[in-house]
Amino acid sequence: MRKLESLKAHMTAALSHRGARDNPADLHFAIPTGSMVAQGRPGLAFEYRYTLVMGILDCAYSIDEITIPLMLWIARWQPELQSLTAAAGGVNWEVELLDDGKADIMARIPLTETLYLTPRAEGGYDLTRPEEPLPFALEGGEPLHRIYLGDELIVSCTAHPHA
Repeated sequence: MRKLESLKAHMTAALSHRGARDNPADLHFAIPTGSMVAQGRPGLAFEYRYTLVMGILDCAYSIDEITIPLMLWIARWQPELQSLTAAAGGVNWEVELLDDGKADIMARIPLTETLYLTPRAEGGYDLTRPEEPLPFALEGGEPLHRIYLGDELIVSCTAHPHA
């Protein structure tokens, strides 16, 4: 699971000033549930859909130090989660307060990963894991002020009519 390894590396780096590199047992990752889904389209492709559980144990610092790097990672690797509440299928979390002023924090993050099986000329298949596309919000290109379908203007930003 590429996203598991990516998030683990990202959060370990983000929390390194809090000892995540020195005490990796305080940052726990698991995948308790998952499924494989084929969309029924032509070709051999499917998705892994799973819930990644990230736990930060004995946390003695602000939850903001966890949620901000998590949201930055989500913005790149699973951007649709930014606009979903937990009830609508987004990220959910819980906090257990401990007696010593610390807390155990657990986040459940629904993720997907696509896989393709590409036929080889000599027989057999290659497993391909395509790169995640870069979300529009993170691209460095021009803003989408005007969008055309053929010759028809279908979207226009009224705040920037001549952009």
